[in-house]
Amino acid sequence: MKKFLSLTLLAVLISTSLPAYAMFTELGLSYGRKTTTFDKDNSFDSESITGSLSLYFLERLALELSYTDATGLREEKASPSDARRTTTQKSQILGADLILVFADKTALFQPYIKGGGAQISRYQQIKIEGQDTYTIEPESVTVPSYGVGLKIKVTESLGIKLSYDVWKTPIGDGLQTDDSSIRAGVTWAL
Repeated sequence: MKKFLSLTLLAVLISTSLPAYAMFTELGLSYGRKTTTFDKDNSFDSESITGSLSLYFLERLALELSYTDATGLREEKASPSDARRTTTQKSQILGADLILVFADKTALFQPYIKGGGAQISRYQQIKIEGQDTYTIEPESVTVPSYGVGLKIKVTESLGIKLSYDVWKTPIGDGLQTDDSSIRAGVTWAL
């Protein structure tokens, strides 16, 4: 956590030390939702909200700081006689990524790539019908992240943002998995 905060602070200091004429700021708000239903007793629903602040210190290069709050709800029942199992998973993700945009800020379409790191805090609450509820809280971790996206300019300061983001999340025993998110949202250039 200390390394993550130190690197973020260093990146902000470097970006603010460049000439003021080259810097502009962009605020973003994105939403993602996925619902999967197998039958009336088995379903999965997830949603996430992300807020971001991008500090452009060059025309096409920015530091993006983001916060994501995500919730997933899984309901399972193997047969009509089985107890219903409800699993709620909550994740909070603090991200810091460098963004490289492949077009000028005046272009209608602005594709980009990004890479950096994320601090992930999460927990699961599992409730089995007729039994106790228990919680699993793995430790908070700092992991690499990367993604691609497209900004579509609507007005001089307003745009639409579509993105695909991936985090390398540990799953125990030294193993990792790719957690991903597809998002759509809006951006405001200040």
